[in-house]
Amino acid sequence: MSIRNDGAGDRPTNGSFADHGIPDGRILLTGAARAIGAPPEETAVVDDLLLATVAAGFREAFAAAAGERPPDDVEAAIDDAVAWTRAEAAGERVHLRDRLLPAFYRRLDRFHNAYHDGDGPVVTV
Repeated sequence: MSIRNDGAGDRPTNGSFADHGIPDGRILLTGAARAIGAPPEETAVVDDLLLATVAAGFREAFAAAAGERPPDDVEAAIDDAVAWTRAEAAGERVHLRDRLLPAFYRRLDRFHNAYHDGDGPVVTV
């Protein structure tokens, strides 16, 4: 399996985080990239340590943007995005800023959105 952009192009959607005071999901994506300190050209092998670092980066970005720690629904969405990314891409070398972080964000957004409306599948393969 490989990480792909899930048909959404290279840009994240505005996202489902407006109810937390984050009107544009790119705030989280940019904050996570800054938090993990990934140079623009960096690639890495997807493993548990990298996924823990990415999850921590998104938690830090959320806290900085929202002014509070991620609440339970966001934590659950982060955990599910980690699990999905691990299942799909463990062991693969991917570009962090162009592939891994945008794909992770889209999963995070979809899980978070599903926890609010529950309409249909969260992420499709």
